[in-house]
Amino acid sequence: MMLLAICLCGCQSVRYADSKPPSAEELLALDEQADLFQWEETVYEANVDWTYQLTVTKDQQLGVIQKTAAEHFNHGTASQLKKGTAIYSVKERKDLLIAELNGQIIIYAAHAEG
Repeated sequence: MMLLAICLCGCQSVRYADSKPPSAEELLALDEQADLFQWEETVYEANVDWTYQLTVTKDQQLGVIQKTAAEHFNHGTASQLKKGTAIYSVKERKDLLIAELNGQIIIYAAHAEG
């Protein structure tokens, strides 16, 4: 009996859940008003509490928002930013990007793995 229990326990397969960042569509399903955009494979979101205390320096322009949409996100798609809005890197951190809108800087934080 003991041998049978050892064999059964040893035969169980172990599965590991893949941890990946949420998609833009998943974030918008949680909050339809979320201000976010996708840049390359990463989704960035504004109005993240811990970013309000930061002082950051705008670095190089990476490109511009290509379209505004509520679904079918890919590189350059935003939920609220208008087409043509400039996106910049940040000197101090690699997990932040900046959008400049009417002379105002908005800090966007990258969504990390869940």
